[in-house]
Amino acid sequence: MPDRLAEIRAELRAMLRAETARLAGERSRRRGAINRRILELRAMLSPGFPYASQAGQDAVVDRLFGHRRGGTFVDIGGYDGVTGSNTLFLEQYRGWSGVLVEPVPAQLARARAIRRCPCLPLVVGAAEGEAGFLEVSAGLTQMSGLLDSYDPALLAQVRADPRHRERHLTLRTTTIAGVLDEAGIEHPDFVSLDIEGGEEAALAVFPFARHRVRIWAIENNTASPGIGRIMRANGHDLVEFCGQDEIWRRRDL
Repeated sequence: MPDRLAEIRAELRAMLRAETARLAGERSRRRGAINRRILELRAMLSPGFPYASQAGQDAVVDRLFGHRRGGTFVDIGGYDGVTGSNTLFLEQYRGWSGVLVEPVPAQLARARAIRRCPCLPLVVGAAEGEAGFLEVSAGLTQMSGLLDSYDPALLAQVRADPRHRERHLTLRTTTIAGVLDEAGIEHPDFVSLDIEGGEEAALAVFPFARHRVRIWAIENNTASPGIGRIMRANGHDLVEFCGQDEIWRRRDL
């Protein structure tokens, strides 16, 4: 058995080297899937692996900040605060503070039970008010989102899951800037934005000049070029892909 375990570890290390080499030569969105595979292999090779994100977002952000301690984050669409979290590592291992936003009551309760940061019951969109919200209560439960901005093709995939159950709610909506105002965080170091298709609309109304965010992780399931247009026009450069997320950094940094 020890010999077999050693063989498995050697195979995993070889796979990690191969994926790392692939990443070095890749310049397209395919980097996202490679980064996810690298994260999975590193986790298998390292008991107690600290990073929690789905595709290495937190590891990339940690590296971009030079393993900085004591920064600030805003986690919008934070789910249960643990599963695939882009900010849990920063809070637990780097001593960052911030706020998590999650509109689904069951997931919000789980987040509040384990996270130190405030967890707010808000839906982020393009305006203040109320809107219809689709809660995925069984199946792909991380895929809840605003009905008006949910991508139809993505929603069809979610509903195709045989476990799928959903319910429709009317919830209070706010903007990204509204979250920052409520949390009292004027210039967060890092914002994670994962709102199932509503990202572009939310970014289109964000006052970039008033709130200087250093790094963003923005989910872009449909590879919409509109997000890139908004971010570049407001002084940000695309520096990495992690799964479906794009990592954007302020150009003046």
